[in-house]
Amino acid sequence: MFKRILLYIFLFFKLSLSLAQQIPTGNWRTHLSYRNAVICEASSRYVYAASEQGFWRTTDFGEMNLLKTMDGFSGQEVSYLRYNESLDILFIGYADGNIDLLINDQKIVNIPGFKNKFLQGDKRILHVSFHQNDALVSTYFGLLVVDVQKHEIRDSYTNIGPNGSEIPVFAGTVMDDSLFIGTATGIRSAPWNRLVNLNDYNQWSQPYYAKNCRQLDRWNDSLYFEADSTVWQYHKGIIKPILLNRMYTPRIFSNTKGIHIVRNGGILKIDNNGKSTVVLNLVASATQFKNDNYWFCTGFGPGVIKKDPIQEYAFLPNGPDNGSVFAMTQSGNNLLVTGGGVSSTFGNAFNNSGFYLFNEDGWKSNISSPFNSNMYDFTFTCHRKINNHVFAATHSNGILEFKGTTIVNRYDNLNSPLKRINDTSFLHIGGLADDSKGNLWVVNHGEEKPLHCQTRSGDWYSFELPTNKIRQIIVDEYDRKWMILTSGGILVFHEGKSLTSNTDDEFVFINQSHGLLSNDVLSIRADKNGYVWIGTIQGLNVYTGSLNLFTAPRLERFIVDQDGQVGYLMGEETITDILVDGGNRKWFATNSNGVFLVDEYGQKVLRHFNVDNSPILSNRVICLGQIESSGELFIGTDKGIISYRNDAGPADDKFKEIIVYPNPVPPKYDGVITIEGLANNAEIRITDLQGKVISQTKANGGKATWDGYRLDGSKPNSGVYFIFGMNQDGTETAMGKFIYIK
Repeated sequence: MFKRILLYIFLFFKLSLSLAQQIPTGNWRTHLSYRNAVICEASSRYVYAASEQGFWRTTDFGEMNLLKTMDGFSGQEVSYLRYNESLDILFIGYADGNIDLLINDQKIVNIPGFKNKFLQGDKRILHVSFHQNDALVSTYFGLLVVDVQKHEIRDSYTNIGPNGSEIPVFAGTVMDDSLFIGTATGIRSAPWNRLVNLNDYNQWSQPYYAKNCRQLDRWNDSLYFEADSTVWQYHKGIIKPILLNRMYTPRIFSNTKGIHIVRNGGILKIDNNGKSTVVLNLVASATQFKNDNYWFCTGFGPGVIKKDPIQEYAFLPNGPDNGSVFAMTQSGNNLLVTGGGVSSTFGNAFNNSGFYLFNEDGWKSNISSPFNSNMYDFTFTCHRKINNHVFAATHSNGILEFKGTTIVNRYDNLNSPLKRINDTSFLHIGGLADDSKGNLWVVNHGEEKPLHCQTRSGDWYSFELPTNKIRQIIVDEYDRKWMILTSGGILVFHEGKSLTSNTDDEFVFINQSHGLLSNDVLSIRADKNGYVWIGTIQGLNVYTGSLNLFTAPRLERFIVDQDGQVGYLMGEETITDILVDGGNRKWFATNSNGVFLVDEYGQKVLRHFNVDNSPILSNRVICLGQIESSGELFIGTDKGIISYRNDAGPADDKFKEIIVYPNPVPPKYDGVITIEGLANNAEIRITDLQGKVISQTKANGGKATWDGYRLDGSKPNSGVYFIFGMNQDGTETAMGKFIYIK
């Protein structure tokens, strides 16, 4: 499809640099998919583009900036863009009905009235056109009139269909003294006059009947519109076809140079000199920059494309290839994300999103390799600590093994004991985990021997279990295998002292009779204390490490006091994933309420991030991951990936070189000051040159943070300050220093 495109992926230097640098503790950054751009619009300085997740702009030379909610924009899911050249305003419409005006490419003004209106249904902005100071905004609920200078919704027209029915308005424009709108039954029109009540359906007429008029605009004294997959011209009451071939028309737009009809295969431009055609490939949207170059996007990658007289150039910010997520690695210094997926019955979803790898160089997706052929439905992940390799399981054709960003092996029925379902083409991997000995454990869902072990030397062993309906596996601190069952509940297994003998194998089923809140278990994770945390559709259970696991298992629920409210930890939240950070604290992903951070022993909720109090992209969180060395937490949602620089990091009982950042602390700095290289959960004191303690804290794993205030709440004076650390049993101490500038 893109063989004609000279594919230069222009990455603005600042954008590349931001990926290589670590973000400060407590800060956020998005990791969205920009590949499949569906909308583009040119202002006088930039070309703006949006995929289903990401929003960015580029200069004519490829200098790109990501446009994010953290920069003041009201969303990431942009559904329409339209530029008003005379007022220098970019109208940004979002899928949730929100509206931003970007003035002079700098100032953002939000108009949230339509978004905040209580309406059931799809509120996305479908189309925008301008008339003087008004923006005519088309929605499924009717037409809005926005005064772009007063920054307010001036009017709305809803029940304007036949006999006063409520109809969707797909597009609208003013020509001469009439307002024209495109509807499911053709063109409707009404007088454009402040004295006329356009909410009176009797003011509306229907000059043309057709199916699904979704695009229209004016040029000179003619209206151009698309209906029944044909483009028509309406001129002084006469309607005639312009393009008869039945082809999808994603956009019709006008500017000072003419009317432009965007279709698959090219753009037809009509001006005072007649017709001309620009040949393009698959087109989802197009715009024209001030130098007459067309820019377009295809909806299938690669980003937004500039067509100059010689070549086509693609401009694509770095990010995952796709917005779909399923699972993430939770250890190691790189991140592996799988795109999914499985069906509701744990069958194939035929998801081609693949996988995405993240490191200090940014994102790399679906790396080409002879091993990576006919692979889809990527699901479970694993980081094998003994060699730092990562693994991506599939629901189709086995497992890929990575060393860094290179695929080094593939495991399937040809080189391992893994088997395909009933000798069909599908090889369903139900889970991956490694143990303390460096062994890799693999679930072969639905097979006679559903559990396999590859030792660190490469030998394979297979195990029969009481059930083969297994869809996830984790290994606890005692090398016991905890497996979620698709039939409900949990199976715990331990192979004993020998991989070759089953005489000392142990297993036990855990269900509601053992205190499990629901047999519908979604997530499970073991911590460093030997606790196992179990997320269900009805809340949280904890196994606290009793010795009689295989004879009389019993699960607990913790009661906590949260903001004066006493209740069960995590209440009745649907817990989709669990992550243990470097401080042995627990992060809980939920299906509808964002993410929660709980202290090491589950006695206190430390943080709760949702869309109302944080930049998190969605309250529906699917999976969690982390890069251990930096403590960066990755949150995979149904609207993409965002990361948060956590204040915890991995550690052991010994100190490393103590590192403080920022150092020096700059004047008027208001963020947290991070201290790394600490022994696990070390006690920390910060002193001045005279040895007076000005603050003290405790590390979360190997990392501690300081808010920059003395114990009495005041800011310290400028100078050199010392950090003294002592490990938990007092056998290890360390010292560091930094400069503080008030």
